[in-house]
Amino acid sequence: MKGKRITLAGTPAVAAPGSIFLVGEHAVLDEGVAVLAAVSRYAIAQYVPGSKPQSAVVDEAVKRSLAAIGEASAALPPGSVLVDRDAFCQGKFKMGLGSSAATAVATVGAMFETAGLSIEGRRREVFVIAEAVQRVAQDGLGSDAAIASSVYGGFIKFVQPIEGSPVIEPIVVPASLHLVVFCAGESADTREAVESVRSYARQAPSSYRMLMGSLRATAERFVNELGAGRATGAVVAAGLYGRQLAELNKAARVGIVAPVFEAAAALARVLGGEVKPSGAGGGNIGVALFATPEAAALFVRACQPALSVLDVSLARSGVRLRSVEEPPVEARDPFHV
Repeated sequence: MKGKRITLAGTPAVAAPGSIFLVGEHAVLDEGVAVLAAVSRYAIAQYVPGSKPQSAVVDEAVKRSLAAIGEASAALPPGSVLVDRDAFCQGKFKMGLGSSAATAVATVGAMFETAGLSIEGRRREVFVIAEAVQRVAQDGLGSDAAIASSVYGGFIKFVQPIEGSPVIEPIVVPASLHLVVFCAGESADTREAVESVRSYARQAPSSYRMLMGSLRATAERFVNELGAGRATGAVVAAGLYGRQLAELNKAARVGIVAPVFEAAAALARVLGGEVKPSGAGGGNIGVALFATPEAAALFVRACQPALSVLDVSLARSGVRLRSVEEPPVEARDPFHV
C-alpha cells in the first residue's frame, strides 16, 4: 500500500519485522544451524471487511488462520487482510529482508487480534500457521528461519531437522560485536537459488556434500564463538561462511554473492572486519561485522555512496500489536554500532 493507509477505527494493526541471516543460508536446509537477527523494517497488517487478498501469501494465511481460530471466526465479516510492506522497498528495489515471511506472520497476527485472540502467548501457533503458509508459497523450498525470526524477534538460533519440529532458541550476541546492514542493488529470487543448489546436489553429490559440510561446520563455529563471547572469532567465522557461499555460488551457478560485495569485503578486511551476503537468494543485502565500534563507523563512512547503509535496529520483540496511527518505533539499538 502506497502513501497514507486508510484504516477502520478499532481494527487492530499488527507489525511483523523483517530479518537478516548472520550465518546459515543453505546449510539450514541440510540440518545445519542458522543465526538470524530481526530488523526494524515491518510489514503492517490489518483486517479490512469487504477487501480482497493482495497476494497468494495473504490469501493462504487468512484461510489457515480462520481454520485455526475456529468458532470465533464466525464473528468476522467477509474480508481479508491488507498488508503495508513499503518499508521493505528502496526506490524500485525490494530489499532482501524477509518481506514474504513478515507478510505471512503479520497476516496471521492480524487475524488473531481481530478475532479477539491476543498473539502474546500464541507465538508458537502463529509460527506454525505462518510456516505452513510459507511452505505453500515456496512450493516446499526454503527454510522457516525467517518466519521464526519475524515471530520471536531478537537474535535467534534456528535448526530445522529433516523430521520433527524446528528448534528455535534466543541467542546472546557479545556487546563487542558490531553489525552494519547495507543494500547493494536489486535482489535475486530465493526460490530459484535454492532450486539451482538442489540441482547441483543431484548432479555433483560428492562436491555438494563437501561444501555443505564446510558450511555446517563454519556455522557451528560462529555459534560457538558467540557463546564464548568472542566477537573477533565470530567475525572471522562469518567471513569464512561468506567465502564458502561464494564457492557454492560458483559451483551451482547462482547469484548468491553480488559483485559489489567484493569491494565492500575488501574494505571491511582492511578495517579488521568481514562482509557476507544475507539470505539464500544472495540478493542485495549485506552484513558487515566488526569487533570495534570505530571500525564499523569507518566502514559506514567509507562505503558510501557505492553501498546504501540501512538505518535499521534490532527488533527485539518480534510480531506485535501496533497502533494504526503510529509507525512501529522502538528504542534505538542499531546493532551496537
